[in-house]
Amino acid sequence: MTQPVVLRPRFGLILCILVWAIVAVCIVSLIALGDAGTALRYTPAFLLAAFGCWLLFWMPAVGVDAAGVTLVNLARTVRITWPAIIDVDTKYSLTIRTRDAKFTAWAAPGPSRITTYRAAKSDVAHLPDSTYGAGGSVRIGDIPSSDSGLAALNIRRYWDELRRDGQLDAATIDGTGVVTTWHTWQLIVLGALVVATAVGILV
Repeated sequence: MTQPVVLRPRFGLILCILVWAIVAVCIVSLIALGDAGTALRYTPAFLLAAFGCWLLFWMPAVGVDAAGVTLVNLARTVRITWPAIIDVDTKYSLTIRTRDAKFTAWAAPGPSRITTYRAAKSDVAHLPDSTYGAGGSVRIGDIPSSDSGLAALNIRRYWDELRRDGQLDAATIDGTGVVTTWHTWQLIVLGALVVATAVGILV
C-alpha cells in the first residue's frame, strides 16, 4: 500500500518565514524606540499579518492515508473516506467529488502558466489509470509538478490500488462518508486580532 503523505503549498513555508522575520523586526524596532503606546497600538496588526500568513499559506494541507483523504482548508478540515469518493478533479484546483457534494483543496491550486509552459509529455506518462480521460487526455491540472497534480497523483495511487484490489466494491459508507471539523480556535484568534488591529488603528 502507498505510504501516507501530507502535502502543503510548496512556497508556503518560505513565505511564512519571510513574513514572520519582517514582523519580528518591526515589533522589536517599535519596542527599541521606547514608545510603548505606539508598540501597543500596532503590534496586533503585525501579529495579524503573521497569523494570517500561516493560516493562508502553511496550515492548509492535503493528507492521504489508508482511511481516506483529508483536506485542511482555511475554516474547516474535511475528512473523506475512500468509498465516498466518486471523482478526483483538477480543473481549477484539486476537487474531490462525493455522491452528495464536492470539496476543493486550498492547498492544491492548479499550475501556474510557467509550470504549464514547461510541461512535457514525459510529465504525464505513467500516471494512475484514473488520471486519463477519453483518448488518453490529461488535464493541465494533473501535471505532477503542480500542487493540484501532485495531490491528485497521491490520491489516485491509493484510490486505484484499492479499486484494483476490489476493496471498494462492497465497501459501505458511514453516512455521507464525510466528516467536517470547523477550525474554531483559529477563527477566534483571527477575529480577536482583527478587532485588536481595528481598535489600535482607530484609537
